[in-house]
Amino acid sequence: MIRRSARRGTISRRITTELLSDDEPPRQVHLTLGFDAVDPIAVALTVAGHGGIPVVWHFARRLLADGARRPVGLGDVRVRPIVRRGAPALALCLSSPSGTAEFELPARDVTAFLWRSYAMVPADAEAAAIEWAGELRFVPGVRARSGHRRSRSWAAARKFHAST
Repeated sequence: MIRRSARRGTISRRITTELLSDDEPPRQVHLTLGFDAVDPIAVALTVAGHGGIPVVWHFARRLLADGARRPVGLGDVRVRPIVRRGAPALALCLSSPSGTAEFELPARDVTAFLWRSYAMVPADAEAAAIEWAGELRFVPGVRARSGHRRSRSWAAARKFHAST
């Protein structure tokens, strides 16, 4: 079931599935897909971690949409279509330095979630919905006021990238 939160512009969908891990037997987990129209490019995946502490992953909404048709993603988040118990599903693989976890999400649940999110903010309107000044406030050398952005110098950019 998709739920709207008390705050306008957010939705979530709770899914029960299995966690397939490198070092543990499969176990049932509850996870929540979340979407906030303030950050329309991303979705949040919240998983109940060990000891009840939630683990939250943010990644591109587009990965879920494209992953229903073909394998997508590089690095930490990968999605591919699969068949789970005779029904279409998505394999969502998350990697971190502490290990790899894979979830098999029912395609109908992911599709329902995506339809609602795209009804709120269509794919072609994502960039226009972002409040860029707020997003850029933490980037060194960039000032964003009233929609204007000053470029940082080449030396500042090199220094920033060398330190990351």
